[in-house]
Amino acid sequence: MVTRVSNFAHSQYLNSHLFKLQNDLHKAEIATATEKITQTYSGIPDSSSRLVQLEHLVEQSRRFNTNNEVVDLRLQSTDIALVGIEDTISNMKDMLSDYASGETRSAEQVEQVQKFAYQALRDIQGFLNESVAGRYLFSGSRTSQSPVDLKLQDNLQAFQQKWNGDTSKFPETRAANILKFGISDSFTFTNGGSGNNQYSEIQIAGFAAADYSKFAVGADITLAGGTGNDGDWTISAVDTTTGYIRVARKDLTDEVSADTFTIKRGADEPLIISDTMTYSGTTITAAGGAGTFSNVEVPATIEIASGSGNNTMRVSVTAVSADGSSLTVSEKTATATGPNAGTLNVSSYYNGDTMITSHRIDENRSIDLDTTALDPAFDKAIRALSIIAQGEFGTAGGLDQNTDRADEAIWLLDSALDFPTDGTPPYGPEDVSSIEQVRFETSFYRSQIKTSIERETTSITFLLNNTGKIENIDRLQATTELLDIDRALQASYQVLSRTQKLGLAQFL
Repeated sequence: MVTRVSNFAHSQYLNSHLFKLQNDLHKAEIATATEKITQTYSGIPDSSSRLVQLEHLVEQSRRFNTNNEVVDLRLQSTDIALVGIEDTISNMKDMLSDYASGETRSAEQVEQVQKFAYQALRDIQGFLNESVAGRYLFSGSRTSQSPVDLKLQDNLQAFQQKWNGDTSKFPETRAANILKFGISDSFTFTNGGSGNNQYSEIQIAGFAAADYSKFAVGADITLAGGTGNDGDWTISAVDTTTGYIRVARKDLTDEVSADTFTIKRGADEPLIISDTMTYSGTTITAAGGAGTFSNVEVPATIEIASGSGNNTMRVSVTAVSADGSSLTVSEKTATATGPNAGTLNVSSYYNGDTMITSHRIDENRSIDLDTTALDPAFDKAIRALSIIAQGEFGTAGGLDQNTDRADEAIWLLDSALDFPTDGTPPYGPEDVSSIEQVRFETSFYRSQIKTSIERETTSITFLLNNTGKIENIDRLQATTELLDIDRALQASYQVLSRTQKLGLAQFL
């Protein structure tokens, strides 16, 4: 029997030493491969707290940069849309200036400028409905909802049917254009006025006199639900003392009267016809009979000088009878009735909200992103272009019969581009805002974000250098240690192998 010199305790000691060397080698290999001193914070107990703090600051700076890059993309896209709107307004302003200095009653000129005004509205609507990654740019906090619906209908003709420029006029003031609410109540209608100033007075059962202040002159309202006068109406007056609103109407009195008609259409010479006229609804028949109105081209505008005084007003000719003995004209009639239950709605072009979105660009600074499609700059442009586009050529509400609209629209467009604007606002005081100001704010915010990204990037580099000093290895030192441990392990295996071969017989 051969007895080894080594005993159990000695064997265990050698094995534990080998295991330790193997563990050290494993750690050294991982450290060399990852270039990190340790894979756990417990491996650097003296510096772990500081390392965690530094890593938190690095991650925070990276989050700021990521969020800033997202917002910068939105701001960049916003500026691209603003440039498009600015170019559209500028081009339209130049075209209107040329129109205003030329033949403003020419059918060709009117049709062209209205066509381009309508197209400009479509373009602006498209720009204001721009989105990035499914988030609309100009809708406030309602980023999932398209902010603008200008109710442009299918084409210019349909738009002009809704906004005829006479009994149904596009809102001329900001207050009227952005008004938005709805009520269900009982309505009482009382007709009054004369000629071009006819109205239907509406009283709302549930309203106190002061409540009518929520309405604005020039706003478009829609009555429905069986009020007796369902349809679209333009508010012509608001009274908060007695308590009512008035809407414009134009209702011819059925009678026989000796009248004089001045018929106008574009640049044509006015046609004057004096005769005894019979009024029946929307039909006017001349006593002169066949041929009286044969020279009237449709559509046209009639300025009626009524012998009785009942029908002194301006109306649009929509048709001439085959024999030229009668005309068909447009009316906007209202029935004195009520109280009748129904609904009243005032709708705005804007579907977003006015909530200010705050974006934090770094630890201590934030910016307020408050540019929406409701901004007065956009509102002024929308009103200007709509006022030009409304009203069919030749009709009482047409541009050829209301040439002063060109100068009024030019002022609004100029104000939309760059405020303040010389001259007197055509429809009363306007809010201080312009595309130039909106673009300046957007550029300023982008500059702040760019500066923040650069600063955070510098901070990240500095912080990473400091974390590296704590957690990174010295590659030369680590490689040397790895080789030393490897050699020690090999030597230990050789010692273990030799001691296991030694027995007592080899010493006898």
